[in-house]
Amino acid sequence: MRGVALVALSALAVPVAADTGTDELTVQRRFQLQAVISSGCLLGSGASDASSFGSLSFGQFAALPTDVNRVTTPGGGSIVLQCTPGLDMSIALSAGANTGNVSAGRFLAKGAETLRYQLYKDAGYSSVWGDGNNGATAMSLSFPAGGSSQTYPVYARLFSAAVMPSAGVYTDTVTVTITY
Repeated sequence: MRGVALVALSALAVPVAADTGTDELTVQRRFQLQAVISSGCLLGSGASDASSFGSLSFGQFAALPTDVNRVTTPGGGSIVLQCTPGLDMSIALSAGANTGNVSAGRFLAKGAETLRYQLYKDAGYSSVWGDGNNGATAMSLSFPAGGSSQTYPVYARLFSAAVMPSAGVYTDTVTVTITY
């Protein structure tokens, strides 16, 4: 009887494989992988959102007898985006911290003293850039194919001043809003 019990125990210790009904040595099965790309934008050209698009300086003046035009650059006020190709979107610019309605102009300020300026969507300085609620419209576009970053310059004009305000630094802060 002891011999029979040992044989039964050794049979239980042998691993059992699933039988497919044939004597193959390889069994294959499939599994799926997937990735979902959501529509969206990344502000800036890096791997994460930029906290700022930089600063535009009109320069330093002792007098301002004529208008001064400037165009932003990457890191100097231009809007740099990476978005899903074909994404319909708008780029809006706020009125700034020193005015509510941009149709009369935006203002750089030092205390109560101001210098009037404006931001435009075009090199002809004819289409004021706003947000649709502040006296000017946003830029509407479809992000181009290719997946690379795109730079959208801002055309800025500092208007002449018949009477110069006092010396100092005049500033404003404009918020960029991307809607998709």
